[in-house]
Amino acid sequence: MNPHYVQPPDPWTTVWPAIPALIMALVGLWGCRRRIRPDRWIWGALAVALLVRLVALPSWEHQYDGHEADYRDLLLGDRELTRGGTLLYPAFQWLHFLLGKVAPHEAAPIAVSVLAGLVAVGAAGGAVGRLTTPRVGHVTAMALALWGNHAFWATSAYNVILPHALAVVAVWALAVWFRGGGAWACGLLAGGAAALAVATRVEAWLWAPVGLLLVLAHRPRGALKALPGVLLGAGIAGVATWLIMFPGHTPGSGQRALSWAVNRDLLAYWAPFDGWWTWLVPLAGFGLGLRRWPGVYAPLLVLVVGSHALFATFDDYGFRHLLSALVGVSAALGALSTERWGWPLLGLAGLGLVLHTADVGSRYYASEEDFAASLPAELPRWGTERLDECAVICEDGRVVEESAQRSHFNLLDPAEGEALRAEQGCIYWVYGLQDHRWSSRAVRDRALRLLHLYEMEAVAVVSGDQDFMGLVYEVGLRR
Repeated sequence: MNPHYVQPPDPWTTVWPAIPALIMALVGLWGCRRRIRPDRWIWGALAVALLVRLVALPSWEHQYDGHEADYRDLLLGDRELTRGGTLLYPAFQWLHFLLGKVAPHEAAPIAVSVLAGLVAVGAAGGAVGRLTTPRVGHVTAMALALWGNHAFWATSAYNVILPHALAVVAVWALAVWFRGGGAWACGLLAGGAAALAVATRVEAWLWAPVGLLLVLAHRPRGALKALPGVLLGAGIAGVATWLIMFPGHTPGSGQRALSWAVNRDLLAYWAPFDGWWTWLVPLAGFGLGLRRWPGVYAPLLVLVVGSHALFATFDDYGFRHLLSALVGVSAALGALSTERWGWPLLGLAGLGLVLHTADVGSRYYASEEDFAASLPAELPRWGTERLDECAVICEDGRVVEESAQRSHFNLLDPAEGEALRAEQGCIYWVYGLQDHRWSSRAVRDRALRLLHLYEMEAVAVVSGDQDFMGLVYEVGLRR
């Protein structure tokens, strides 16, 4: 026997914090059950959300991609449970493992995600409506229902929409407490849901200062009854975080300064508010909200700004990191409904959301044929041999062998980018299917980052073996 061999921990040793968190959440939910009374407008927003997620987005074309495929294998019994970590969360592994015992079908996790997305829409509208006015809550829910980014991740089996929904439920529980709900039940639900959110995605900790600020601003009665549940949930979340992170490293560690320099002014992932001028609309809403309900909108503004500030230090920052921040922006849009002059701005924002969602739908797991049809017809056609003229950024094995591939990440560091350019005096980036389409692998997020960082000139359409096609960009100067 090898004396240096250490038996890996059993899978249950890292998932156990989710068990008391789940019990807390279920007991608290039972205690709050009479407070779950969506009005007709919230039901309308939920109906719109369902139509967007199952019709406007061609969700039947979903493909298990990236880490999603690992969770699918757990569902179908083709993979064993592991200790897990930040790539395969223990609680999320067990969810798929147990789901596979009762519904071993690829559609089952998607159904769970769709349901979680609806819960997030309803809970966000309900929480904001309780803390402000029902109309503001209705607009908040409708904005989230229409938002393409939110809708996409609600049709993904990746651990994005579920932790987001759990965090929003925790805030809903706080809102119910603030407005006279049973303090003990609300505390248990808030603490349990928050702990489950962290157990399925540690970034859910970003909601902690928001919840704290909301409590400090409202100073609700019954703190001695509610806070034990909240604090117990925080403790469980802390243990879950330690088990997930130890003995690994925080994702993106060692690249924080470079990532911040790359991402700090990148707004692409906030679409349709992806230009500085477009932010005038939500900022106007935040202005109204801060004037009328500072104890609500100040924490939400912290959530929005804090989301960008935190995730911009991650080298793979993307759309999926901003779902919680979308709640804050949606609430800002809701505040526009309180003034007559705000309705035209709200209409413009609604149009932007619809156009963004249409774009997501057109790129949703797009096929090779869809991508080929989108390529500009006026550009010259090249064979793949022409790519040898320059250093090449391409991650498609039909063009470059995997061992020789350079990726988007090789252009993030300016020094590394210039070293690549020095090899042959120029750089080609082959923009391919994965760069074009929305998928859970989120390669499009990386493509948008390169388009933000460098001046790009489309020079040709390249085609090769096995029906490969791509758009060739010549990479220019760094912006």
